[in-house]
Amino acid sequence: MPEPLQQKLDDHRERSAASWPAEVTATIAGAVRALRDSGIAARAVGVGDSAPGFELPGIRGEPVRLGDLLARGPVVLAFYRGVW
Repeated sequence: MPEPLQQKLDDHRERSAASWPAEVTATIAGAVRALRDSGIAARAVGVGDSAPGFELPGIRGEPVRLGDLLARGPVVLAFYRGVW
């Protein structure tokens, strides 16, 4: 039986953290704690939710609109947030 994805993610996180300097681990842990404490997760768009329409600058500065992308087919959004 294949290893569950969550177990793979947990294992990867542990292996990665073991190779980081202590100050990096502390910074990441502090950022994660601050995000959890902020309650932002309760307001975040979740799996299966509809994303609000948006327009952002593309890699060359041109406007990129979610509606235009959806007109061409399914869209996958990835969100990154960090302070390190």
